[in-house]
Amino acid sequence: MEPASSNKNLYEKDASVRNGNSKLLLVVVVIALCFAIAAFILAMVSLVTQKDGSASQINLVGGAAGLTTADYDDDKVWLIHTGHSGTNSEYINEETGRVEGFNPDIMNAVCRIANKNCALVFDVYTNCWDNQAGESARGGFGLMAGWFDACGAWRVKPDRQRTFAFSDTFSRAPFHAFMTLTGNPEGFNWRDITGKTIGFIDGFSADEHCLAKADAVTGAVLPAENIVHCVDFEECYDRLVANTIDAAFMSVSKIRGQSSVEIASEEFNACQVQGFGMMARFDNKLIEWWNPAQEKLLASKEYHEICKDVKIAHGHMPGYEPADFCIGL
Repeated sequence: MEPASSNKNLYEKDASVRNGNSKLLLVVVVIALCFAIAAFILAMVSLVTQKDGSASQINLVGGAAGLTTADYDDDKVWLIHTGHSGTNSEYINEETGRVEGFNPDIMNAVCRIANKNCALVFDVYTNCWDNQAGESARGGFGLMAGWFDACGAWRVKPDRQRTFAFSDTFSRAPFHAFMTLTGNPEGFNWRDITGKTIGFIDGFSADEHCLAKADAVTGAVLPAENIVHCVDFEECYDRLVANTIDAAFMSVSKIRGQSSVEIASEEFNACQVQGFGMMARFDNKLIEWWNPAQEKLLASKEYHEICKDVKIAHGHMPGYEPADFCIGL
């Protein structure tokens, strides 16, 4: 009988060990599950917490009021491109590192009204719309590739409408003009630019195709060798100083308020069909919810307050007067 008793003791010991291992495994599983839940919560919190923009270059605008993902009507973060135009429409605040101005104020308000979690993504403008000297303008690689759901505040033009869908407009279309150094030291004559070299900011609506529609300008259709594309306003200004271009053609908002340059022509409005709107791929759903929310904003007092802030909160930057482009003012 001893062997049977011994086997029984061994069986009981084995069972005890197995029970202990099962309990240990259960504890490990529970701890791992707790870590997974904690990581998920932290990820959700970070998703709706406003970033400073210094590292990620993303400013969450829909989540600025301390909302959680449960407060939005979907779990998507809508990515909206923005840039630095150096005017009161959109500019980098050097103190906060954020993109501020009229356009971000509008986009923030519409996203809040629509109950959407939106993020402003800073990038170069040519990732929304690009054109090269002597070539047809075309959609920017970033928007075409789906890096953003939309590019914010782009002028509605026929060539862009062939490529992208647009929301209703939330501002009027400001004019374009020629720019020279203050005093027009070279005596630039905007009525006849035959043989002149003209600078354009790459990706902007005031391009050589727009200028070609200016019937009042002789020689408006420029050969490729007389077209210079600048990365930004500063490059066009530097080229004027270096006398490598005779004039630049751009939005009047970029020229106003600048002491070193002046508007050297009449102002043109031949380029755009409407004013500024959101530009998105045809297969993107952003415009479906954007238009109803924007309509509510434009009918509210908040829209007029945003327009006033063009000269108050953003008045230290050159650019628009509220009456130039705010609807209903």
